[in-house]
Amino acid sequence: MTTMTTRPPLTPGPLSTQTVALPSGPEAPSHARRAAVAFLHRTRPALRPERDDDVLLIVSELVTNAVRHAPGGPSALTLTTTADTLDIAVTDHSCVPPAPRAPDLIDGTGGMGLHIADDLGARVFTEPLPGGKCVHAAFDAEPPG
Repeated sequence: MTTMTTRPPLTPGPLSTQTVALPSGPEAPSHARRAAVAFLHRTRPALRPERDDDVLLIVSELVTNAVRHAPGGPSALTLTTTADTLDIAVTDHSCVPPAPRAPDLIDGTGGMGLHIADDLGARVFTEPLPGGKCVHAAFDAEPPG
């Protein structure tokens, strides 16, 4: 698994983008999932509809990581779809980039989010921001089928 710290270019011209402010507490993941469901229904990204659950799982994982590890929790979820890409981006107020770690299957303390994103075929990368970061998980377009 690789997490990058530079943003790969998106295909020119976003077809649709939505940014949603997120609460800082434990309700943030469910708030983010509801926003993602609305976005997926309003815009059909370059993924097959049967991948919607994968998108929602990654939204949950990225936002949960920000709730757990960033002071003040997540600040925003941005979803962007182009002809070739669906980008899920979560900003927070921590400058520490996420790092893969061994999942804790006994005590349930996490460690699975980046592995899940990788297993589902998302490219994960971190964009440093003044006073924080933006963690992206991007899916490339899939042929219909």
